[in-house]
Amino acid sequence: MAASSRGHSSCFPVMSFLHVPGKMSQPLWLMMGTACLLRTAHDTAALGRLFLLSAKHTFAPWHFIADPARLKIPEAYRKTRFVVVHLYLPDSEGRAIATSFVELRLVALHPSADVALLALKLPAASPSGKMEPSAHLEEFRRLAETAGGGLTLSAVDPAVGELCLVSGYRGVGSLGLLDTADPDLLQRLSAAQREELLAKLKCVEGQQTATTAKVEVLHTSGMCRATEGRCYHGMSGAPVLVNEHTCGGILYGKHTEQTEYLGYTPARSFDEWVWRAVGAG
Repeated sequence: MAASSRGHSSCFPVMSFLHVPGKMSQPLWLMMGTACLLRTAHDTAALGRLFLLSAKHTFAPWHFIADPARLKIPEAYRKTRFVVVHLYLPDSEGRAIATSFVELRLVALHPSADVALLALKLPAASPSGKMEPSAHLEEFRRLAETAGGGLTLSAVDPAVGELCLVSGYRGVGSLGLLDTADPDLLQRLSAAQREELLAKLKCVEGQQTATTAKVEVLHTSGMCRATEGRCYHGMSGAPVLVNEHTCGGILYGKHTEQTEYLGYTPARSFDEWVWRAVGAG
């Protein structure tokens, strides 16, 4: 399956930020990830309601750390209503353009699985009552149309031994190799590595680039291993593609129990939840 397939054109780099109005002078960067367009009913698309799937931990990391206090984010601030999500448009080389983004809104977080549903956040209406779409918004809509509206969810979970493609966006350089969500990361790095990483973290926008990896399914519950390429940090939320049109699951990172392998949430385990959330969102 070619990297230029519809499967890849349905994927976009995203970043989450925390912003508490009146309490923070500027948004605090949380995480980078990948989101994929979800093909829904024609009426939702016609109404301009574009939905995307991603990994829940990209937007609510405090749910996935044993001691959330180590994030140094006050408990009162750990609310999804304070989370701002940017989706970046990629250039012709597949790199995120820092200045070209649209805003997404969190529609729903799965109660137990590492899956989130997002939607395009429409611009506020002008005093005349009309919405003024930006050039970036129009370009995103064009890309969504080119991608056929997005991916469909597989009716059957990928079988053991099946080869799939993970298509997403990794952090550039060390941002794709290091787990920036790990509270102990800086302490484990050398002084030079720490200085380099801190410099990169001052300006993370635009530091995502497209990549793919072939994986073999090891267990239908959501475990696989890379057979070609590898998965990097930033690819959480990427679809596990059974073909260029169909998403068999959403990657979340290292498998929760066997960390030498990759973990994903099978589509069949959350599809009913998705359609309920789409109807309500």
